[in-house]
Amino acid sequence: MQLKNMSIARKLSVILAAAAVILVIGHELELYLPDLELWIENLGAFAPLGFIALFVVLTPVFVSVDTLCFAAGLLFSLGAGELYIIIATYLSSALIFFLGRYLIKDRVVTFIAKHKQLAALDTTITSQPFKLMFLLRLTPLPFAMLSYALSVTQVRFWPYLGATTGILIYNASLVYMGYTTKHLAGLVSGSAKQGGVSYPLLASGVVISLLVLFYVTKIAGETINRLSSEKSSPSC
Repeated sequence: MQLKNMSIARKLSVILAAAAVILVIGHELELYLPDLELWIENLGAFAPLGFIALFVVLTPVFVSVDTLCFAAGLLFSLGAGELYIIIATYLSSALIFFLGRYLIKDRVVTFIAKHKQLAALDTTITSQPFKLMFLLRLTPLPFAMLSYALSVTQVRFWPYLGATTGILIYNASLVYMGYTTKHLAGLVSGSAKQGGVSYPLLASGVVISLLVLFYVTKIAGETINRLSSEKSSPSC
């Protein structure tokens, strides 16, 4: 599970590319935002429950968590979007655990066996399981795939669920990016509300979020590699 160190130049190029993508997406979403917002408004008080239910139902079938987190930033206020994603992430993680451990375990085991890194997870994670699970959540591994892989190991449910906290850093950043995209789309179209948002602050927040994600992923990868090496080294 080697995560290559990226040079400063490469990091900056990725950040600039991500910023460009956000601007493009924001411009394109300008046409669809009114419909999405209207759909949420029509749900009334049940809008948060509808979104959370959608997240919990879709993630176990490998629908992109990134897209759903981004959508939360588009559809809700920043604070509300972050809260709904936290609730939905824990619920989805719990559902995948029970699916993988009790209902479709044979299928999951067969799938994991085809991937060497995931197949070695069961033996690697016996040492400091919570710490390793938390660090794995900080890496770019797909949420559902990692959740299923962990569900068929010998880890217990509550430590597993607690370690899910690691992915909230990533998910929260995506909600923020979605929120920023919504307001940048309004700025581009000229429909932005005056006085409500500091656009330089929003843009700075995106850059900071990306830098934090790169740093956290790098540290997590290095720690996992070190722990894996210590685990595989013969004891003296």
